[in-house]
Amino acid sequence: MNNKLYEELRKRKESGEKLDWNKISKDELKELFDENIPDSMIAELYEISKSKVTYKRNKWNINYISHIQEKLLEADMYKELNKNSKNRLLSEKNIATISIALTHYLFRKGPVEDMHSEGKLSQKDMKTLNKYMVNRIAGLLEAIYAEDWLKLELILNAYSMYGTDWDKPIPDKDEIEKTYKIALDMS
Repeated sequence: MNNKLYEELRKRKESGEKLDWNKISKDELKELFDENIPDSMIAELYEISKSKVTYKRNKWNINYISHIQEKLLEADMYKELNKNSKNRLLSEKNIATISIALTHYLFRKGPVEDMHSEGKLSQKDMKTLNKYMVNRIAGLLEAIYAEDWLKLELILNAYSMYGTDWDKPIPDKDEIEKTYKIALDMS
């Protein structure tokens, strides 16, 4: 296996550079893991304890199970399962179920639920908001099911002028990945 990043870091250290553990990125640590560099050797490079390396690797979910799951994602079997899932999901009979599930995932299981439990939103408010979200998501799903791509593009263009001053989205896939891992562990 090619230990390109490890060798680069080793050479930088040998030339007198002090490597800063706080500046290592998730991608760099994953690359070192993929190069099969033991935590003890990474710790030696950064002049920290092995447990700090192990802790950060676990925190960022860089381990053998996630490595195997990645390989599964690349495999033909995953591609076939994924295609079958798409065919099962994209049906008119699933629109209501998916709309409700997505409303919980996108909306209810977050700050809105906290606001509701703290009394900032009444039960009537929650019912109104839930109905609004479910109906909007169902409309999008029906357009996707019908392959009304032009309609989706037009609605996207109509609303793209709003929120231009918002922070750039950071994809949050933690629960998606956790659910996937649970499903793999059960198989």
